[in-house]
Amino acid sequence: MENPCKPPIEEKLYSCPRLSDASGKIDSAHAEVRQVECGKGFGLFGGKKSAEATPPPLIPEEMAPPPYSDLGKKAQDVFNKGYHFGLVKLDIKTKSASGVEFATGGSSNQESGKVAGSLETKYKVKDYGLTFTEKWTTDNTLSTEMAVQDQLVPGLKLSSALNFAPQTGQKTGNVKAAYVNKQVAINADSDFRADGPIVSASAVVGYQGWLAGYLAGYDVNNKKLTKSNFALGFTSGDFTLHSNVNDGQDFGGSIYQKLNPQLETGISLNWSSGSSNTKFGIGAKYDLDQEASLRVKVNNQSQIGLGYQQRLRQGVTLTLSTLIDGKNFNQGGHKIGLALELDA
Repeated sequence: MENPCKPPIEEKLYSCPRLSDASGKIDSAHAEVRQVECGKGFGLFGGKKSAEATPPPLIPEEMAPPPYSDLGKKAQDVFNKGYHFGLVKLDIKTKSASGVEFATGGSSNQESGKVAGSLETKYKVKDYGLTFTEKWTTDNTLSTEMAVQDQLVPGLKLSSALNFAPQTGQKTGNVKAAYVNKQVAINADSDFRADGPIVSASAVVGYQGWLAGYLAGYDVNNKKLTKSNFALGFTSGDFTLHSNVNDGQDFGGSIYQKLNPQLETGISLNWSSGSSNTKFGIGAKYDLDQEASLRVKVNNQSQIGLGYQQRLRQGVTLTLSTLIDGKNFNQGGHKIGLALELDA
């Protein structure tokens, strides 16, 4: 009799342990099980094949909201990273065998001729979540910071820093606390200065891609509010929308979008009610390959910024940038920048 199954039978072999044989004795050998499929939509007896259980789609885990200072950061990076107008910079990072991180850098301002530099060391005790940082700058300022993270409460970071200027004897310090989970990011810090402490606090709440944050600053000595900033935004994958109001007078907004793996774009808009000044800018970054990238930005003041970044070899990156004044193109006054980064 002709087989009613259409299309032809597909036979699959599976190997599984045989529990027992006819005598009831356990056999460690593997039995062979045959499963016959009579084509799509048919079972062994011509009925419809039972639908296989389809796993539910994976829902991406909601990321923790950023601190207030990082709201709109992706768009800011499009306009700020990779540009060093009027500067010649050198940054070197290295790490010793014992785990101590060293970072030293220097820059020369082509207009003023001022040279600035810094040396920083950082050591982490991972078992206790401790980080010790010491820094010295050419302004003869010494700073020491100690931070502890995820020890008392998961997501909580506490830090304290002390700054000392030997020439003037001036001492300043600060204490910071930060807590973050999947719904909220809270930051609080206090700067201790000779004229009195300045306390600031911020909170950012996130829900299904929407972000809302508030930042406040208070002068304890003068008993007045120094900052009152509000921000609202939305982020979804490669798209970020950000808006903010500072002290009820300065309004700003930005849009970031990654159009494809090589091209990132950003739009920035700022308006001040006090001076009625409007600033508008468009920027983009394009990755030529894994080693090189191009940057360009332009604003409503006819200033054009161009940047080119090239990784010469592993740990060596060269950045060239220039700022062209479109309104005074023939008069000159354009700026160039050069930066070299070494990471060993």
